[in-house]
Amino acid sequence: MDNELCNRISKLQKANLSEEVVTKIRQLMDGNPYAQFFCQLKDHSSFQDLKIRIVVNATLDQRVYNKSSVDQIAAIWIDGNNPNIPFDREIIVHEHSGNKHKVKHYYGCYGPLQYPLLFPNGEVGWHQGIHKYKSKRGASTSEVANVNQNVPTYTSANEVFHKEEQGVHRESKSCVSCREYYCYKFQIRKGEKTILLLCGRLLQQFVIDMYIKLETTRLEFFRLEQELIRREILQGIVDSIMAGEYRGDKVCQRVILSASFIGGPRDMRRRYMDAMTLVQHFGKPDLFITMTFNLDWAEIQENLCEGQLAQDRPDLVTRVFRAKLQDLKDHIFKKKIFCPVAAHIFVVEFQKRGLPHIHLLIILEQGYKITSADQYDKFISTKLPDEEECPLLHDLVVKHMMHGPCGKHHPTNSCMKDGQCMNHYPRPFSNKSIQGKDGYPIYKRRNDGKIVNVRGLRMNNQWVVPYNPYLLTRYNCHINVESCSGVKAIKHLYKYIYIKGMICVLFILNQMMAKK
Repeated sequence: MDNELCNRISKLQKANLSEEVVTKIRQLMDGNPYAQFFCQLKDHSSFQDLKIRIVVNATLDQRVYNKSSVDQIAAIWIDGNNPNIPFDREIIVHEHSGNKHKVKHYYGCYGPLQYPLLFPNGEVGWHQGIHKYKSKRGASTSEVANVNQNVPTYTSANEVFHKEEQGVHRESKSCVSCREYYCYKFQIRKGEKTILLLCGRLLQQFVIDMYIKLETTRLEFFRLEQELIRREILQGIVDSIMAGEYRGDKVCQRVILSASFIGGPRDMRRRYMDAMTLVQHFGKPDLFITMTFNLDWAEIQENLCEGQLAQDRPDLVTRVFRAKLQDLKDHIFKKKIFCPVAAHIFVVEFQKRGLPHIHLLIILEQGYKITSADQYDKFISTKLPDEEECPLLHDLVVKHMMHGPCGKHHPTNSCMKDGQCMNHYPRPFSNKSIQGKDGYPIYKRRNDGKIVNVRGLRMNNQWVVPYNPYLLTRYNCHINVESCSGVKAIKHLYKYIYIKGMICVLFILNQMMAKK
């Protein structure tokens, strides 16, 4: 065994890797046209003595920049220190001669260089200039298959980057976009096993990386096309004044994001204003539904390969959840299980673990709106079903709709703050549904003596999360149904959905002083 193989195994002893596996990986990389570049790289120490600091600043929007409550970070997006100079997200290749080559995120060799195990033969990834062609049926498809089969052979690094630069300058309206390319790559095809969907956590990293590549491409478009958005420069001045930047020398040059940029501040604000317009026209919302992905759905388990977990297949998770969401919308809007619906808004959020959930606000038509507390029981239940009369519903409530345990039984639960449950569990018993403080409902929770053992604690109706029996039975997941017709803080509901946006944490990368 040569020195290179010995060094690899010695450094990865804690990972319990076998010599046979490391040898096979090395043999696999021998045929990779990009592997020779890695073998010739010298150690680069410019990233030593660095630290990452989480910034907790009250001046930041605390609905967005919250300090992480758990040790989970999906991705760190580096913006750079100078706001006037955009940070280029790239790979830097250092040669022994001292030359540096920047591998841009839109180069075809970015994928095989960053993920050699996913592209063992050096298959070219997405790059600008992939042309579409017309199939026999007339549909426009891409040449992705042909591109992946074209494994390049290079003799020098200069040749690689020269060819990439030529591809960047190809201009054609019939080219495959970054989004179209990766939609094609993540498709599930019968009778065809792709290595990309069998890589577990590496697939998760690849998906996040490609998403950042897609967003970087979109942001780059707005940065380069600022002249097209200058018509809204007056609004930018107003925003600067509202932020307290009344001195011209302190107002920096900003990149203005159009309202068409999905997920941007102006896009979220526009959606919020549209939602408030619906309230002005149709009245206050009546129902607030939260539906969360279930790892045990049959559609997920039946399509997983041996040894795979649901979180190893973000592509499958997204497709199944979207199908469930479409079915939920059909039942609510077409089959009218909650009476006719006048308007609705919804947003899909992804947790840091990659599992999605939906927030849905429903406004019922006039004549069907919830106007009194007596109507709560028509749609919402907060009781433990009888185990003998409704065994299936009973098991689903126990599995999905029991809160906690929290409080003195589990003081470290995620819902605990200052020693109190933020969701106010356990809830008090009530013989009938009534309108509570600030319009928040108090559902009927009778002390009927039913007790179940959930996660090591004996629970009764006080711990049941409000649910709809039909939806819970149909979708077999946590699906919370609440009445919000009496809630006075209507703006809070819509801001919770739209203004909050994605959860972010601000990191600052500081270079530590070297010890003398």
